[in-house]
Amino acid sequence: MNKAAKLTRYRYADITKNASNFGNLIIDLAVRTLMTSYLPPPVEVFDAFTESEPLFGSEFTIIPGCTMLTAGHYPGLNSLDWASPVYCIGGSIWNQLESTGYLIRSRVILRRTPPSPDLSIARLVAEPVGVRDSYTQRILLGAGIRTLYVGCPTLFLSPEGVADDGYVLMSLGRGHIREQCYAGHQMAKKNPVIGICHELGDYERYRAVGWKLPLVTFSGDINLYLSYFKHARVVVTGRLHGLLPSIAFGKKVYYYGTKDSRTSICDDLGIDVHNYKGLENATDNSSNSYNRYFIEYLRDNMDELFKAIVKTSIYKDTSELQSTNQE
Repeated sequence: MNKAAKLTRYRYADITKNASNFGNLIIDLAVRTLMTSYLPPPVEVFDAFTESEPLFGSEFTIIPGCTMLTAGHYPGLNSLDWASPVYCIGGSIWNQLESTGYLIRSRVILRRTPPSPDLSIARLVAEPVGVRDSYTQRILLGAGIRTLYVGCPTLFLSPEGVADDGYVLMSLGRGHIREQCYAGHQMAKKNPVIGICHELGDYERYRAVGWKLPLVTFSGDINLYLSYFKHARVVVTGRLHGLLPSIAFGKKVYYYGTKDSRTSICDDLGIDVHNYKGLENATDNSSNSYNRYFIEYLRDNMDELFKAIVKTSIYKDTSELQSTNQE
């Protein structure tokens, strides 16, 4: 154990052990990679999905983010000693967005107002709270909670190994399975198409409805899984964690699916959220003209967040910590 590890004791919430969503594995890789630039390895790792006996004896805790600010999503947070700081990297509150309603004879009817989000977790997290999307930032700022809009750590994955192998990667979304299956086969008439699953059970579901094209699922190696995104020519995706890694890798993307609080980051990135109509023409309408200046803004905020976390530890000087880690 090096000098920094002896003097900096913190816990880390593992979001991969019981995850059915492979996006959690991508987030975990991105956060752990970011942490190596600022901190030594954690002294304790606990399962974010499983309640256990409270853990004590560390200076602070890091929770990676995703929807961890949504109360009840991660029971393992109940085991935390909230008396010591708990920092969130890129957290999000899941909520439906307000509908615009229907206009009938100059009157708007059936406007849906979503319920107010539960901020019980957000109020416990140490400030500044790293948030993934503009919706979460607005809600927390309105409640007097200081935030840093850092986006998702997956936006900062390394583009090392990026190539163009000429295929369209269809990163399959939730629901509308038959529509996606049809669209994938239509796109395959013009370009080679590979499908990739994002949740346990998706492989069987898509095969069952007639997906006959190559189909990838997670096989235990997250870098192999991400390599399909790195080597695609175009990524057509119905998942946020198909979109964000693809942006990190500089790919042309087409994003489709439903809009909710999590996708508010897409507005800031300059990414349209399409519906399923016309999905078979997605490759023709894909683009890599997302807002790179905004990504740099998020990266600067992420750096500021980690500097705030480092101040919690005995080490105050990030450069000193980095040099110690290299010894």
